[in-house]
Order: sequence, then C-alpha cells, then structure tokens
Amino acid sequence: MRDNRYTNGSSKRGSVVLMVLIMATAVMVIAFSLLKTTTTSTRVTDRHVARLQAQSTAEALLEYGVAQLADQLESKTSFTEDELQPGNSPLVIPSSASAFFEGTDVNMGSLELRAGVLPSGDWKYISPIDLLYEYDELAGKIVFSREVELFSKASVRSSVGPDVTAYLAETFVVRDAPLFTNAIFYNSDLVFNPGYDTDVVGPTHTNGNLNVEVNSGYDLSFYGKVTVVGDLTRGNTSGGGGGIYFTSSADPITLAAMGSGTSTLDSSSSSWLSRATDRWNGFVQDSAMGVETQNVVAFNDYTPDDPTTPANERDNSAYALIEPLLPADHPDRKSDSVRNQKMQYKAGLIIKLEPGGVLKGYTPVRENSSVASSAPTSDAGGNIQYAEVTLPADVIGDPDPTFTSIENNAPEYYGTEDTTTTESYTYTTGRGRDKQTHTGYTTTTTTTVTSGLYDHRENKAVDTVALDVERLKYYIDNKDNSSTGFDGTFDVDSQWNGVVYVEFPTSRSTTDGVYDYGTSTNSYNVVPAVDSDSSGTEMALMIIDAKEVPEPTGVVEPGFTLASNAPTYLVGSFNADGVPHPKDSTEPDNSAEQPAAILVDSLTLLSDNWESNRANTLVDGRSEIQSDRPANSYIEVAAALVTGTPNDLPSYAPYATTDASRPYSLGVINLPRFLEYWGSSRTVTIRGSLVSLFESEVRPDGAPTNFNDYYVPPTRDWGFNTLFAEGRFPPGTPVIRNYRRVNFSSITKSEYEAAIQELDDL
Repeated sequence: MRDNRYTNGSSKRGSVVLMVLIMATAVMVIAFSLLKTTTTSTRVTDRHVARLQAQSTAEALLEYGVAQLADQLESKTSFTEDELQPGNSPLVIPSSASAFFEGTDVNMGSLELRAGVLPSGDWKYISPIDLLYEYDELAGKIVFSREVELFSKASVRSSVGPDVTAYLAETFVVRDAPLFTNAIFYNSDLVFNPGYDTDVVGPTHTNGNLNVEVNSGYDLSFYGKVTVVGDLTRGNTSGGGGGIYFTSSADPITLAAMGSGTSTLDSSSSSWLSRATDRWNGFVQDSAMGVETQNVVAFNDYTPDDPTTPANERDNSAYALIEPLLPADHPDRKSDSVRNQKMQYKAGLIIKLEPGGVLKGYTPVRENSSVASSAPTSDAGGNIQYAEVTLPADVIGDPDPTFTSIENNAPEYYGTEDTTTTESYTYTTGRGRDKQTHTGYTTTTTTTVTSGLYDHRENKAVDTVALDVERLKYYIDNKDNSSTGFDGTFDVDSQWNGVVYVEFPTSRSTTDGVYDYGTSTNSYNVVPAVDSDSSGTEMALMIIDAKEVPEPTGVVEPGFTLASNAPTYLVGSFNADGVPHPKDSTEPDNSAEQPAAILVDSLTLLSDNWESNRANTLVDGRSEIQSDRPANSYIEVAAALVTGTPNDLPSYAPYATTDASRPYSLGVINLPRFLEYWGSSRTVTIRGSLVSLFESEVRPDGAPTNFNDYYVPPTRDWGFNTLFAEGRFPPGTPVIRNYRRVNFSSITKSEYEAAIQELDDL
C-alpha cells in the first residue's frame, strides 16, 4: 500500500472537489456568455432581461456555494453552529468573479453569498415508500441529518430605472449514514454465490460491480434496497442456477425475479434502465440510475490494482481506518481529517504489543478530563498525548489450553511437538516349507501444534495475543480501579468510551526501547514476529471468552467496538449466548444486547472445539480435517464485521501483486474465514452488518484452488441486526456523508434581509 498520498491530504478527494468547482464555474461561464449576448428584444423589456440576468447570477452563486460547502464539510466529523459564519469558515465569492463578470451589467459590489447555521441535527428515517425519496440512495436507512440554509443576492444594472436585484434561498442537507445501516457494504466488487437458500434482509451497497448467482434448486432473495455503482450481472446465464429475487415494493414487501437464461434482466440487457425501473420500482439501482460512490468521511475512492499491467494502480485508502496513528515526522502520516477517523484516534483504551513481548495499556489525555467523548490533546507536533494504563494481569496475553483465561501478559509463540508411536507387526510369506514369519516394529512421527496456531489458508505459522473479553468486561463493568484492577490508572466513568484498539508493531526495529514504525517501502503494515528467534512468524490477535461484552452503567454511548491492525481469530460466540433462537440472524438474544463491532485486517471464525482442533492445524485433506479438525459447535456472532477481502485474480494476471496460486476471493459468503470442517450439520449465525471496506494488507492473498482441503463451510445463517435498523450503533461507527439540495426558491428583499440580520446577530 502506497500511503504517501495522505501526506498532504486526500489528493483524490481534492481532485473531485476541484472538478465540482470547475463544473459550477462552467455553469456560470455558459450562463453569462449567453447573457453577454442578450440584446433588447421586441418581446421583452430591458428590465425583464435584467431580472433574468440577476436571477441567473444569484443562482450561479448558489451553485458555487454548494460546491464550496461540500468541500468544507467533506472531511469534518464535528461542527459548531457558527461554523460557516464570518470569522470562522464562511462561504466566499471567488476572486476570479470580477474578471469573469467584466463587460456585463452585473454590479460586483452587490454580490453576496451566505450560509446559515449548522444545526446539531437529528436522526431521520428515509422512507423507501415516500415518493419524494423514491430514487434516493439512502432510502430505507436511518441518517443523521443537518439542514443548512444558503442565501445569495445579485444586482444587475438596467438602462431603465434602478438596478434589478434577485434574492435566492436554498436548503443544503448534510446526511451522515452510519456504515452499519447496510446489511452488506462492499468497497470493491461484490460476488454473491451461495449454495443454498439465502435471504438478504436490509440494504446492500457496493462501490464496484455486483455479480449474483445461486445453485439450482435454491433461491437468493434481497429484502431491501440494492445499489450498485458499477453493473449488476447474473452468473448461470446459460439457464442454470436457482431463482434470484429483488424487492419491488416495501409495504408490504414483495419480490420480483431477475429471470434466467435469455430472460435475465441485468445491466447488460437492452432497455435496462426503463425495464429495471418498472420491475423493481427503484429498489434496484446501478450506474445507469446515477448511483454514486459512498465513502467513509475523509477517505478516497478505492481503486484495485490491474494485474495485467506492470504499474500498481491500487488505492486502498480505507485501510487507514485500522492502521496505527503515525508520528509527526513519519513519511506516511495521514492528514488530520483522516487521522480523526482512525479507530485508534477514537479509542478510549489502547493496548500495544511492545519490545520483549510486553503488552501495555494507554488512554488519551483529553481536553476535558472528566468526559470520555471530548477531544484528545496533542503535543506541539500534533501527536496525541497518552497516559499509561496498568492492565489487569488476566485481560490480554497468552491463553490457557482451553482458551477461557489468560496465563501470562505475553504473546503465545508458535510451537509444535513431535509424538513418536511404535507398533509391532507380524506377517507370514510363502507356503509349506517356504512359509516364513516376519516380525518387527514401525515408527510413526506426528507433529502437533502446542501453542499459537497454523493457518492453512495462508500456510503460515502464527503467534497469537489473546484478549479475554469476559475479564475485560468484569473490570470495566465493576469500574475496578483497585490494585488487582487498573490500579488507579483508568477511571471508567471519565475515560471509557466503548472503543478498544489493539496495536501490533509494523517493524522489528526499535529506538529507545520502542518499536519503530515501518514505511510503505519496507513492508509497512506487515505485522512481523517479535519472538526471540525473529523467525518471521506472523503475529495475530485472538478473541476469546467473548459471549458478553463490556456494558458499564452511566456511559453516553453504550456498546463495544474492538479494532486492530492485525489478522484476528475469534474463538466461539461474540456478544451472543451461542444458543439458537427464532430469527437469531436478525433479532437480539434479549433486550440487554449491546451494539458491537469488530474492525480488523482479516477475521477467521473458530468453533468452541478449537481447544482440541488447534493441535491438528497442520493437517490438510478433506477427509483428514473431517476427523481431525471438526467444528462440533454452533456459534453466534452479534456484531458488525469490518474486514478485508482479496479480489478474484483473472486467469491472465502476469503482474499480480498477490499470490497467483491463491486466486479466489470466494465472495461475501466467505468474508469471515474458516479453518475447520463444519459441514451442513453445523451452523454459524452472524447478526450484524458485513462490510468489506478494504483489501487485507497483512493477509492479501486469496484462497487456493483446493480450499476445501483446509476447511469445509458451515450452514450460514447471516442477517442484519435489528439494533442497527433501529439506529443503535456501536461506538466509533464510521459514517458515509451524502448531500441533498431541496427548497430552492426566490425570496423577497425583506425576507433576505431578515435572514442575514439573524445570522449577523449570532
């Protein structure tokens, strides 16, 4: 990943905004080129022409103001009410306007452009059955909405009487949609190819293409709006495969088929725009309907590498969300707007793996020491200031063999053990006088994994650091600042905000006893070994004992968010009791369930049987893993999962940046990865939101062609958590910003002056 693009801000976003400004200016150029040539007509009076000129001038100012306002708000997460007023960040008329209007009758001294207050905003549900929002990309979602009034004024000289002045007003709506308002969100191409009946409940969005298919005899049904920035296509186009259905009406929900074979209706079909609109009534939209890219605030568009060209075109910008904060002098340090979105910036508790295998805790020093949501303080170089936190001894480190407690505050390093078994044998040969009896012994050596784990998808040995969520919950919920708790170093009431970030080192070099940060030119983002032999064994986070998450009383924002820059393994259920219940892919276990999220480089789900399966992680072969690495439990995950995924490699990929022998992404049904034999008799329930926001950078390779030699998937029971549908999101949830313009109107002089006076009185 080439991170230097952030050194001086988000260049791509700046280019997009520049294009918007150029387009707005172009509107002004066209308008006034026409106005310059306007002459007195026998059909209109001079004052009528002046009125049209004034109206067009004021409208052009509003166009410019909208583009400028979008630029100012693009990267901000918090606003003050007077943000856009004089003395702060007001809208300004470009200095080029004088030269632009030269030779016209526009009175330059009359031009005014003002923005109103930025209100605190409120949550709003965008109804998909409201005709006003029929083709709104955010229809069916809850958004945080702010409405800003824009005002413009322009006067044009008239040869008959005084100047003619136009006054205009428009409402600019800033809408923040939490990322987890989507059941599925992909920043890249979304491939959906389930083998069994699958229902997708909730909105689905991809910034790439969407390809859907399902095995014959089964159905894939989307119960929610589907928006695609690229093209929507169907596999099995030869006529095979099962039925694929999309929503055509929300009240009541009805479905309409995509069709198959020659009757398939997708983006390649003739008259696609009109036919898709008629069939699905705006619930299915692609590039032909003007669907726009949705990015987390302050991040660039994602661009994949083209493996058929020697250049590396990849822009994996959203990965910065889970990267550590870099120091002021680092060449890959991000802009302030991006840094403010990072999960480490948002975290109230940071745990770092430091030299010698020591795990230390930190909390930011905040501007208001008694409010966990206040901004962190920074030193003169812009680096956040932290206070060290004493971590309880049993929260993070080396897990016990049952993966239910922590034994030491240190990583568990990968280790194996050879077991030799000797068996006697006896057999005979020949007959009669030639008969002979043979005896002897055979020796077999079996290698088992005794610590850490072996990941067969990656063919890598892995050292692990385990986070015991149950023990963390105990200390947080009890606000334990005693000598056996946080020892007076962490006040839950004033410092806990529900976000925990676990930072792994990005290089093995150290300075003054602290790990240096790697760079984009020397394996930056590759979490290296920190064990004593420096063998190159990879490090990873392991989540254990996580059926319940922290939920202390008196917090402003309930819920739990765990983030890390490392590959992550989850053992057993998360934020759920692991007991199946009706509608468990959408409905919480009970009313006390907290909104939760996991944001990591890659995520692998492991069964409760992992304590015995871990020993056999070197085993491969489908029949062997069925007997030696079976997943003998049901697991339930109630959380939004934000993680990385590879792209499918085409058969011709001479310049692939990933391992060409591992070409498969395996689609959204394998977004969380597996390492065991599950089979259709075992089920994994995910109740949350599935988000592929970036390519994994520590685990960039896809799956090999023989992927069923290391895992066989479970029955997947995956759905959209009703907590998210109701607007209850985990702390630190990333947001996508969207703009909408409404209520454009001409106003009177008195209305304009009253509005401006009210702003001046702020």
